Amino acid sequence: MTILRYLSVACLGLLITPLHAGYLPDPAAAIAAVQAAPAVQQARAELTAKALTRESLQHGREEWSLSAEAAQRRVETVSRDRYPEWGLALTRPVRLPQRAAADRALGGALAAHAEASLDEALHESGRELLKLWFDWLGEAGQSRLWDAQVGLAETQLAAVKARIRLGEAPRAEGVNAEAALAQARLQRMQALARAQQARASLSAPYPGLPVPADPELPAPAMPAGTADAHVEAVLAHNHEWMRARREAEWLQAQARVLAQRRGADPSVGVFYRNEADGGEHVLGIHLGLTLPGAARRSDHQAAEALSAAAQAAADRIEQRLRLEARADFEAAQALSDAWQQADAAARALEEAARLAARAYELGEGSLDSVLLARRLAMEGRLQAWQVQVAALAAEARLSLDAHRLWPQMYAESEAHPQL
Repeated sequence: MTILRYLSVACLGLLITPLHAGYLPDPAAAIAAVQAAPAVQQARAELTAKALTRESLQHGREEWSLSAEAAQRRVETVSRDRYPEWGLALTRPVRLPQRAAADRALGGALAAHAEASLDEALHESGRELLKLWFDWLGEAGQSRLWDAQVGLAETQLAAVKARIRLGEAPRAEGVNAEAALAQARLQRMQALARAQQARASLSAPYPGLPVPADPELPAPAMPAGTADAHVEAVLAHNHEWMRARREAEWLQAQARVLAQRRGADPSVGVFYRNEADGGEHVLGIHLGLTLPGAARRSDHQAAEALSAAAQAAADRIEQRLRLEARADFEAAQALSDAWQQADAAARALEEAARLAARAYELGEGSLDSVLLARRLAMEGRLQAWQVQVAALAAEARLSLDAHRLWPQMYAESEAHPQL
């Protein structure tokens, strides 16, 4: 990504305040819940392991080797003398400066890849939290709508019974009103069960997340900015792409390490020998070379191929993310428009149901017309509610992907300058 692109995305982020609304989870509680998720804990443990591996590579794995020997020398003379002998040797491989630099680069690349993996785990956990949250919002809202529908059905049944007592309505209308009330109660029970299940699904992975009793949803807003600006904002912060790039860098660093190992491995040491039963003392320096074979060349070539494959995978992920980010932005726009249409249709159906009920009260309509109008109004309101929840969920996901929602969630990894 060019410097100009980073500057444009940074300016866009300054103009857009972090998204926070009452219908969304509390930011502090949401961040704590995400950071406590099992996938995040696993990624954090892997980061700790990679940090220790980086320290190991910085120190080097060349270590001193101590060896000892004992022998007996027999001199074939007339006296056939025998002399006990022994020796000690201390040797260590030598890490050349180029190989040390390659090892340090590999350690840094491993740690950077682990940090990118932690960020990806945080982001995916945040996405999962939002999905479960809006699933619960949708089901809880439907349960409340069916509560209201049951109240209307109960009021309607009472009015019908009153008319029957006055002889203004046949008993069949009472049966129809009771059937409508029974159906509404059944739908309410089913909606309540779905809402309880959705809440349990949310609380299971995020037990510490507070869930409000009756959140109010605002009207969905049209996404701000343009699709191109959103795509650049997403790519500037996308952790899947960052992780793929870090993986390519890690494999390239590993290939450079293996390239350095294609040369000879020098070793140096000292030795001491006590010979001829202490009559001779030998102190010397040992120099050695481990000559490489064909396996090292194959290992280097394999690492180069894996690095090229990882870079191609990163490029493919970038292309996919560009398409997905644009599609998400356009889908959010479409859902906002769809909600306006669905809400207008629901309001019209509700007005028609109100007029039908009023006409029935005045003796100018039939109960069947009232029940049909209310059923259509309920279907329209349920559909509008579902579109509203989907539009708000799309808006929240856009903000999460662009790091406008819960940006403090990544404070742990942003403390590392290599990211």
